Amino acid sequence: MLSYFAAALPHFLAYFGGALALAVLFLFLYAKATPHREFALIRDGNVAAATQLSGTFLGFAAPAAVIIANSVSLADMLLWSAVAGVVQLLVFVVIARFLFRAISDRITEGCIASGQFVGGMSLGVGILQAACMVP
Repeated sequence: MLSYFAAALPHFLAYFGGALALAVLFLFLYAKATPHREFALIRDGNVAAATQLSGTFLGFAAPAAVIIANSVSLADMLLWSAVAGVVQLLVFVVIARFLFRAISDRITEGCIASGQFVGGMSLGVGILQAACMVP
């Protein structure tokens, strides 16, 4: 049992470390890509921004978790997780450019409905991605 643990631990650390690095990179890029500043808004107590970013992160994490469980290599996991991140960025672009052009302003103003809508759509798309990424 201990030998199995010792052999599996480096794989766990590699996948978990890679997943955490991708998650941090995703959050950084997502925050840079949106017109509003989620982290500053959250620090100021903006519930709409917190809801939006939390839902978006879960929308990234759900497919990433499925990818980790089904990937054939660390490189495979990193590539498909990057795809999940790009899709999450596209969710915001579609919402902000085509459905509700003022959504970013509404989130900045603290409109919880706007934050819930973006976060919910992101989570929903992430769940769909997760289902599609299972071999």
